[in-house]
Amino acid sequence: MKLILKQLRWIPVNFEYLSRVLYSPVISDALDELGIYNHALPSYILPINPDYVVMGYAYPMYVGEANDPNPDNPYEGLIEAVDAVPEDSVIVIEVEETIRGRTAVWGELTSTAAMARGARGVVVHGLIRDVNQVLRLGFPVFAVGKTPYDIKGRGEFKGHGIEVTVGDVRVKVGDLVFGDINGVVIVPKEVMSEVINRAIEKVNRESTAKSELRRGAYLKDIWGKYKVL
Repeated sequence: MKLILKQLRWIPVNFEYLSRVLYSPVISDALDELGIYNHALPSYILPINPDYVVMGYAYPMYVGEANDPNPDNPYEGLIEAVDAVPEDSVIVIEVEETIRGRTAVWGELTSTAAMARGARGVVVHGLIRDVNQVLRLGFPVFAVGKTPYDIKGRGEFKGHGIEVTVGDVRVKVGDLVFGDINGVVIVPKEVMSEVINRAIEKVNRESTAKSELRRGAYLKDIWGKYKVL
């Protein structure tokens, strides 16, 4: 399938369409071409369903250690953060390292609420729970792992709509998030259109290269002709 590059310059981003035709490696390659090398989140952040693909605008959140082990309102920050989620966003949650392996910060009800707000998925640098229920929702969730532990008394949401650092990648509100089974890539919003167009161009070249390889072309010749591998 040939994609029309110029359309992206004139119409809003069609996330449904692009998430079907793009994949994280071509977006990563496009960022490399622009000299932006630090863009992939830690490789252990994976989709809970290998078929999940997520694409949307970043809405970062931060979860830190709870100040009180028996708080009166343990979910105040979480509720405020989820209720503020914008449409077409991908929630990106950075969890303080000291509690990253000790509590879930996301589950079924938060997924349900985020879906109702129009969010496209969530990426958690930490643990989640209610996995079977979330899978039935079909809401794309990426995480480090899972646990039955509740956040109450262990962690609390301390910020949303802010800049966070996940691993060594900065994530700002409005950056492009693309995640699939290969990993999660963050595209700075300033270069989003350029990166999408370069990625589409590479998809087209790879499609042509695959057709020629199936007909018996040598990999050396394909590389020389299309500069894809």
